[in-house]
Amino acid sequence: MRILILPNSFKGSLSARQTARVLTQALRHEHNIKSFPLSDGGDGFIDFFQALYPSASLVRLHAKNAFLKKAPTSYLWLPEEKTAVLETARICGLGSAKKEDLDPLGASSFGVGEVMRHALRRGAKTIYVGLGGVACNDGGAGIACALGARFLDMQGKEIPLGAKPLLRLAHVDIKELKKKIQGVKIYAVADVINPLLGPRGSARVFGPQKGATPSQVRMLEKALTVYARAIKKSSGKNTAHRPSAAAAGALCAGLYGLLNARIILGSNFIKKHLPLTQWIKKADLIITSEGRFDEQTGYGKAPLAVLETAATEGKPVLFFCGTYEEKALKKLPKNLCLSIVSLTDFAKNKQDSIKNAATYMRRICKNLSLLQHL
Repeated sequence: MRILILPNSFKGSLSARQTARVLTQALRHEHNIKSFPLSDGGDGFIDFFQALYPSASLVRLHAKNAFLKKAPTSYLWLPEEKTAVLETARICGLGSAKKEDLDPLGASSFGVGEVMRHALRRGAKTIYVGLGGVACNDGGAGIACALGARFLDMQGKEIPLGAKPLLRLAHVDIKELKKKIQGVKIYAVADVINPLLGPRGSARVFGPQKGATPSQVRMLEKALTVYARAIKKSSGKNTAHRPSAAAAGALCAGLYGLLNARIILGSNFIKKHLPLTQWIKKADLIITSEGRFDEQTGYGKAPLAVLETAATEGKPVLFFCGTYEEKALKKLPKNLCLSIVSLTDFAKNKQDSIKNAATYMRRICKNLSLLQHL
């Protein structure tokens, strides 16, 4: 059987590249395998670009993490295209943060701006920013600040970094910022369609993931509301209800509103950069994956591009996930031939499925009847 493996990462467990390797090794002895790791902007975004451009080089440097401590990080450099590829999860990521260190009101995206500044000095004309998996919720104010923007209160004094100080924000001076990014194309690759504010906004949906208590969530919502007004006043961009503005601690809002970035939904980004239709036409079975298969999957996550194309071509899909919500099926194509395998159904508990995801995937792949009777 010709099997096409297009996995997304299992956050906190396996990267997309590791998942591709595990599945390929488990199935290659009996089947013809083609695999390619996916990313919708979150974890594995640089791995995705490295697979696309093997000659690209990794640039290593130090930048502030979400808690404003210098830490090693990296970005990808494509010299011929003068393109830099940033993965916010590598710079101010949530994955490596200890629970006791989480600080949703004080954490900052300043380090992402530092990395962008480094790429601009290198001569970057295009910058892709992969959004997802961050520990900050400052709306990208830190990014803009690192690139020369000034965030001022009513007295004209600069406010500190972080989300909470945005409550005092009166004006954003972007004159120096505009000079630094003049002539540069910036793309914000987002894995969600949530707006900045409201019931499905950044603070209420994603704030708790970054350690925000209910009272802190309310404070974040107020701070981002003030921030959205200041952005509108400074650049004319309306970020409050812009789809995807909530992505990655609302970093997308700042990139769009202050840096004039173009927002690209992760699933559309994948369709643009990969010959999915061509690959899927040649396959008998497609395997994709994601740590959590829920309603967000149908709103632009990496596997959505695979599922939509497979449905169009009438090809069956096997979906590996850590956990699964049945209501997520409502957002998927109706004519899709889909089988879902949740690792928690095989593991002792959720933690076991996270720790031993590779082991359970190998065991499932040994059951060839599961694959051959789809």
